[in-house]
Amino acid sequence: MNEQSSPYVYNKITRVRGRVASSIISKKERDRLVARAEEVLGNEWYGWKASIDGFCLQLFTNSQHLYEFWLENWFSMPRETRSHGRLYAVLDQEFNKGEPYAYYNPETKTAIIFNTEYYGQCKSWALGITCDIAEDQHDIHSIHGSCVEVNGDGIILIAPTGTGKSTHSYALLKMEGARLHSDDWIYVRFIGGEKGRASADISERKFYIRTNIVRVFPEIRQLLDKCRLENVEPLTAEETEKLRSENVEESKIREMMSDPLIAHEYSRAMLDPLWIGGLEKFVDTTRAKKVILLKRDRNDPEIARRVGIEEAVDYLATQPEQFLNPYLIVKTPEKVEIRKNFFRRLFKFAPCHLVNTIESVEKVQETIRDIVKGKI
Repeated sequence: MNEQSSPYVYNKITRVRGRVASSIISKKERDRLVARAEEVLGNEWYGWKASIDGFCLQLFTNSQHLYEFWLENWFSMPRETRSHGRLYAVLDQEFNKGEPYAYYNPETKTAIIFNTEYYGQCKSWALGITCDIAEDQHDIHSIHGSCVEVNGDGIILIAPTGTGKSTHSYALLKMEGARLHSDDWIYVRFIGGEKGRASADISERKFYIRTNIVRVFPEIRQLLDKCRLENVEPLTAEETEKLRSENVEESKIREMMSDPLIAHEYSRAMLDPLWIGGLEKFVDTTRAKKVILLKRDRNDPEIARRVGIEEAVDYLATQPEQFLNPYLIVKTPEKVEIRKNFFRRLFKFAPCHLVNTIESVEKVQETIRDIVKGKI
């Protein structure tokens, strides 16, 4: 809810703070669940057609919070446009005893999500649905990653959670000639055949970012004062004690206790990237020229190296979160082959490097910049 005593413009505290369990369902089951969702929604629902890389995705919800974040997150699609996919996000305490769950039918490109107002669920599945459509029907492919353009070259960072993707992409913005492209998701299409290019496009109008980015990019802090926020709250006494039991440094705990923006990994903001540096520091399309995979492995002493195409594809395909993309919904063998072939094509245009982020942020950033400059 929006607390009157909150120092923020808007800060929604949700019961669920992460993505929920899910299932792929048949069309028959889809029709049954859509009927249930529409019965609950009745005539009093919020809806909006989003344009996600040109694909029209329609939201149906009875959550004002989800509707308002959806409006800010995406570009709009004309009202008369027929939708390519549909997403129902319904609060229904009588369904599944009020517990959250998500369902997807690939035939109709329909998602039905019950009993969560955590916007990350809506956003991730909106991208997952458009990925399902785009890679099958249009040879447009998706990367869960960030991208910064440096002197005309698109630098894509792909990483599992907690290895520094956002930290290092925002740090790259301080390089001369750097422009922000995307924070979380990139669409790639190939233009001009073997001698052409891999063109990277943005997906979001505003970024749904972790608020703890202020640790490494303090310039953003004053911008967050104007943003809609989600789940920004102080550490509880129980959380503080848990951190101490896990031997987290006391200085870090005190920092987290003093600043709700960095207290939790699940705290988010809806930030307009143009606020960061204006039009001159932002680009919506770039040419993918390098891919940097980040990992954190203290058993591997090697910090950075160039990776061959097949090794890089195998590395991505065998990760616990396949292709380091938690937003993928359909994971059939056919889809896996489509995605492997996509990365094979991408790495021909954008050579791949692997960077181990076990050293300090400053040292790792120096290594990444050396890759960007062609020194590694």
